[in-house]
Amino acid sequence: MPMNDKYRRYIEAGQRIRKWIVDYVALIPAGSQFAIKTAALTAVVNLLETLLGELEAAVGEGLSATDVKGSERLDLLELMEPTRDAARAAEGDVPGTRDRYRYTVNMSHQAFLAAGRSFALGGVDDEALLEGYGAPANWPALITAASDAYEAAFGQQDSAKGSSVAKKALIDENLDVFIALKRSVTHMVPSFCSSDSGAIAAWHSAAHIEEAPKKNPPTP
Repeated sequence: MPMNDKYRRYIEAGQRIRKWIVDYVALIPAGSQFAIKTAALTAVVNLLETLLGELEAAVGEGLSATDVKGSERLDLLELMEPTRDAARAAEGDVPGTRDRYRYTVNMSHQAFLAAGRSFALGGVDDEALLEGYGAPANWPALITAASDAYEAAFGQQDSAKGSSVAKKALIDENLDVFIALKRSVTHMVPSFCSSDSGAIAAWHSAAHIEEAPKKNPPTP
């Protein structure tokens, strides 16, 4: 998955800053506030890299769970369709049967699951009847199992979404820490690096945050 553009811009600046700290370590006096702040900057950049990797994994898991849910829906549909057709076939001999077995392919996931549960429940009275008109053998149990698998896929997707939300919150929290540390170090660089104008210029280049791309105005 492509990284959130804001996160990409900040982590790229963080990576440049981390390299600057390594390249100009000789200008950072041990035990100074400058050393403390630059070490904290390196640590938060490392943490952000880890969190961003975990976020991309969680997003990927969410997409995978969506795919699973779609697959489980198709499995359930493949059982419900011939059962519905059998109910339609039985209608002439047993009026009202058709109305007990209805669904539409564009139902929401929750509504479609409810329809599957309703089909399975109808098997208490209609199992033998509908099998006589072409429904799959043991169709109530098959539909129950398919409904269970479909419902389980909901939980997988919800879990992945929750993980993504939590990771984003943690990333945003640490971005705030990163920005505050970067601001503090920026104010210290001219003093601690006064003997090396190249280091000062390199800091400002490294610490620059790329501007967000501007959205094109709507076409009149």
